[in-house]
Amino acid sequence: MLNTKKKHLDDSSNQMSTQLSRNPFTGEINIEVEKMSNDQVDQKIAIAQQAYISWKDTSLEHRSSLFHKLADIMDRDRDKICLLATKEMGMLQHISQGILTSCANLMRWYADNVEEVLGDKDFSHDGMTGKYVYDPLWVIYWIGPWNFPYNQVLRAAAANIIAWNTTVYKHSSNVPLCAAMIEKLFAEAWFPEWVYTNVYISGSQSEHIISNNAIQGVNITASEQAWSIVWWLAGKYLKPSVLELWWNDAFVLLDHKDTSAMVAKAVACRITMGGQRCNSSKRFIILDKHYEDFVEQMWLHMAALKIGDPMDPNSDLPPIATTKLLHEIHHQVEQTIAQWARLITWWKIVGSKEQFYAATVLADVTPEMTSYREEVFGPVASIVRSSSIEESIRLANNSDFGLSAVVYGDDIDQCKDVARQLEWWMIFINQQPASKSSLPFGWVKKTWYGKENWPDGLRSFTNKKVILY
Repeated sequence: MLNTKKKHLDDSSNQMSTQLSRNPFTGEINIEVEKMSNDQVDQKIAIAQQAYISWKDTSLEHRSSLFHKLADIMDRDRDKICLLATKEMGMLQHISQGILTSCANLMRWYADNVEEVLGDKDFSHDGMTGKYVYDPLWVIYWIGPWNFPYNQVLRAAAANIIAWNTTVYKHSSNVPLCAAMIEKLFAEAWFPEWVYTNVYISGSQSEHIISNNAIQGVNITASEQAWSIVWWLAGKYLKPSVLELWWNDAFVLLDHKDTSAMVAKAVACRITMGGQRCNSSKRFIILDKHYEDFVEQMWLHMAALKIGDPMDPNSDLPPIATTKLLHEIHHQVEQTIAQWARLITWWKIVGSKEQFYAATVLADVTPEMTSYREEVFGPVASIVRSSSIEESIRLANNSDFGLSAVVYGDDIDQCKDVARQLEWWMIFINQQPASKSSLPFGWVKKTWYGKENWPDGLRSFTNKKVILY
């Protein structure tokens, strides 16, 4: 249950003692949530630890039925659930609807495949006969991002819980209503109490949680700074971890005949969720012979995007989720322009109460520039000139991160050949990037440590025990 109160300062830490949820479109405050003390968090962990004792003995069949129930409730209450994402982080309502449907289907995938992935496996080889058994670890601690306030959390929570673990979740501080909704969904689907538990805390309290003996795994999606701190803490306290970092995904355009059609695809790859998406394309690597035509067409397409109410199905660009992010985007763009990138569209912060960022195109971006090296988490496209296909591959791979890449072109064999040479987790040929329930997600360069989705995700926080007889 959310504990709300008026905003005040905690004199002992000089930090805000509440989490503030603000509507990024209207500027109105949705709710203020009081942060929990370490003692309160310890109590929640202790109860989750007790819940584990009975949860670990539930059958795969029963857990599967609960996740089907959870998915059905998400379908039934889709409008109410999605509205909170729009109110808290500005997600376009029609986008939120589709994402929630995919999330419900992910719950069903876990439910339908848990027996195959986590069921006991008999074996006989090298003169030995035995059985593989997947045991849970205990209580798992997860730190979540705001940009997919349901999908990101439930993707990890489902894997952790269906693998018999119980969970303690710190959602992003600007989406406490979405966090509370997730906890409510588990309760309405008849999951045992405390199998899924929210904690409303500061990031600085994470060490206190990770040091708790009951916490036997750490899962985080966050910035490079937070990621490295949590990774260090997981190592300090000898806890297994799955960690997702930043991204700077590449869009590689090869030989083609219709530049306008390709640019339409490029814009779709860039501006979904206003560019506030981990696997959206950010660096557009274009062969020299197509370059100026691509830049001109990109300007035309981006300039035509409609900024508006995220509840309006005709809106193309949502507000930026927080004012902090809005100004970070603007600073990155200004830095890149100062480094002699060519500004193609007018860059600006739009609105007074609203916090929109106009669709922006930066051309002649080179590897030393800010928008090439850093992820710009907004509707900003950085266009990079390439002299050859070989250079396009080199430029695409020239990144510390490696979540997903996109290759477009008329020659499918040429696209496949380039895709094989790209150092990314997943390569999408002539289609927008996405995540798939049945495919592994993550673990390339600094982008990820560990895997989610697919069997690897279900097994991330389990012990593959060997029994010989």
